[in-house]
Amino acid sequence: MSQQTDTSRVPLQGGYIAKECPVVIQNRLTVPEAEVRDPAPDALMRMEAGIQFEAELVARLAVQAGDSWLLVPQELDREAAQDLTRSAMEAEVPVIHNGFLEPDRVGRRTGRPDLLVYHRGGYLPVDIKHRITLDAGTGGAGVSDPLTPEPDMMETLEGWVRRPNKDDALQLAHYRRILQALGRHSESTLAGIIGKEETIVWYDLEEPMWITPSTSDPSRKTKKRSTMEVYDFEFGWRLKIAAAALSFREGSGEGLLVEPMWCGDCPGCGFANYCLETLDRGSGDASRLPGNTYPQWRRLRDNGIRERAEVATLHYPTAALSKSGVEVGFFLDAAVGLPDDTPVAQLRPKATKQNTELARAGIRTVGDLGSLDPLTARFGGSIANQILEARAAVGDAPVYRRPGANGPIHRADVEIDLDMENMNEGVYLWGALLTDRTGTGVFHEGYRDFTTWEPLDDRSEQVPFQDLLEWLRDQEDLARSRELSFAVFVWHESAENTQLRRIARRAGTAIEESVERMIGSDSWVDLKKVFDAGWITGGSSSLKTIAPLSGHSWEVDDPGGGVAMARYSEAVITDSDEARTWLLEYNRGDVEATRSIREWLTREGHLWPEVGTH
Repeated sequence: MSQQTDTSRVPLQGGYIAKECPVVIQNRLTVPEAEVRDPAPDALMRMEAGIQFEAELVARLAVQAGDSWLLVPQELDREAAQDLTRSAMEAEVPVIHNGFLEPDRVGRRTGRPDLLVYHRGGYLPVDIKHRITLDAGTGGAGVSDPLTPEPDMMETLEGWVRRPNKDDALQLAHYRRILQALGRHSESTLAGIIGKEETIVWYDLEEPMWITPSTSDPSRKTKKRSTMEVYDFEFGWRLKIAAAALSFREGSGEGLLVEPMWCGDCPGCGFANYCLETLDRGSGDASRLPGNTYPQWRRLRDNGIRERAEVATLHYPTAALSKSGVEVGFFLDAAVGLPDDTPVAQLRPKATKQNTELARAGIRTVGDLGSLDPLTARFGGSIANQILEARAAVGDAPVYRRPGANGPIHRADVEIDLDMENMNEGVYLWGALLTDRTGTGVFHEGYRDFTTWEPLDDRSEQVPFQDLLEWLRDQEDLARSRELSFAVFVWHESAENTQLRRIARRAGTAIEESVERMIGSDSWVDLKKVFDAGWITGGSSSLKTIAPLSGHSWEVDDPGGGVAMARYSEAVITDSDEARTWLLEYNRGDVEATRSIREWLTREGHLWPEVGTH
């Protein structure tokens, strides 16, 4: 085994490694000084809330459980905690909290599950997470009361389904592998998560449940794999990355195995600024394009395309044909050596739809196929939008019109801009901005909030929600009575719709049906969807990015969801009037932002240049 792949020198890895960015693992061993270790306010708040949730839950359960639970004190040093955990497992203590497992030195694993539950000759790992673990749905979820945690006592919770969380499952798999290495594992392959519902939701770690790329079966692009299969691959790959990083740091080995790409985890990562020094060179790495997935980024790199400017030079007509379902690569290969006047339809006579699309693009003969680009064809139809994004990103204009998108945006006589603020526990603030574009004088224009500052639970969350629904119904009824058009605008409706449905489900069937009618109507408009369908920037289309282009600015300092979470803690825990005012002003800024964007699109949207499609 070469030094680069010798994983025996890799530091012991904890339960997060299999779900952690591979570049982070590499950076921690090569440039540890580049990591910013102070977490963002929202991340710190989530960590503190999670610690508090676990402490309060375990304290309450331990009192009820009595001698059947062993709590391993947090203040014990590693060796003492491992000794106590080992002794407890030898004694077959039913439930061990905060147990510190002895390391799996061969596998390079260490771990400290929140709970170890004795079952059928060994232990099952159970973790506690401060989040929702169940969703309403058909079928049933396998759950257990934490006071009777053995899977033999499992019940099926009808009308609810497990909310699958891959990161949680991979962490449980990590603990399972340690228990197996120690010979302390149960014969069962179950593992559990206790969430905000305070019940154990069980995963079968050998159940195929995660869609992954398929490399073993050429006839299939994806394959469903079990948690253990996914974990073993992800963990093993990261060990190799760590081994290569160690060798690189020591001046030996064959080099580093991974390079940075921009993804959704980057904004909150301590290495973000370090990686951006590489990613923003030249015209910017291709991963900086919105919607660029890892497989696509990898294919671009494998074909020598690294920067956005290089993506912009790809042949859009070829990509558009691929997007319409034409197997461009097949036609190009089949045409090799044939006379130019050979009809394209002869290459695949039964592919009626594909031949129709080719004819519509003016490609009827083999000679016409020469206008297409073999390199672009390698990337399939998914590259079409990336080409447009790249051209917008490297272009001179801040905004471009999408090809053929010249229609007016939806407007109404009476417009309401809506935005919510929420925590893990629920929604505490709905903000609405009403604009009467007809000037009737019968509507109370401006901003109003529907807020609770009480600790969030089902009861307190319902109060502002019910007030909001009643107010929205009143405004729509008033508009309809005067034969005025009415519309509610949100930015990225999935956030509001998810919360509205969740809260309505707990309010009863009548409210649930009312909410469904409201968000399913033509009067409910996702302005982000409207923007993305008609315009393109080559970058993010988040509210905080697009609104400043319209001339909007927030009156509060550092507007953002992370700061809002920290402010909410001040508002509720310390009764800070200043924090409450900040949150209301921040929310008001959000709804004013959506109105500003809408007016900007109406006023100037048709004037911007159309992104090139040559």
